[in-house]
Amino acid sequence: MYSTRSGLLAAAACCGLAATGAPAGDDKPPGGDDAAIKAFVDHLGKNGVGLKADGRNWWVVTDPKGDGYEVIVSLRAFPAGATEKEMEDTLRTINLAYTLNVPSRLAMSHPGLRVSDPSKPVPKLDKIPVAAKLEKLFKDYRPAEPKK
Repeated sequence: MYSTRSGLLAAAACCGLAATGAPAGDDKPPGGDDAAIKAFVDHLGKNGVGLKADGRNWWVVTDPKGDGYEVIVSLRAFPAGATEKEMEDTLRTINLAYTLNVPSRLAMSHPGLRVSDPSKPVPKLDKIPVAAKLEKLFKDYRPAEPKK
């Protein structure tokens, strides 16, 4: 019984670690030069949510800052002209749940938490107002019309 329980615990821990990493095969930097992601991050800043790139498509909420934890999301941009079906098909190949915002050609993972200070208690994600605000701002976001 002990070895079965240990094996299950080890498998769960490995799956948990794998789920917190970046999607496999995605070594692209987190969109530092991607205009769609930059415009969305600027929009968040204007609405009271600071977001900073933290490697391999992960972004950390820097304002408001968590006490002992960080709220994290993954952002993905799609090329101009990509259809909704093409974007959805691409997201289906990734082992991370994303919300798609078709008009902006962006996808954002559901917010997650990363412990930054293990000595402090971490609240439940649904008790962190910035996580809900981030999701709402993403769903409501519409990019500016291109200048003619």
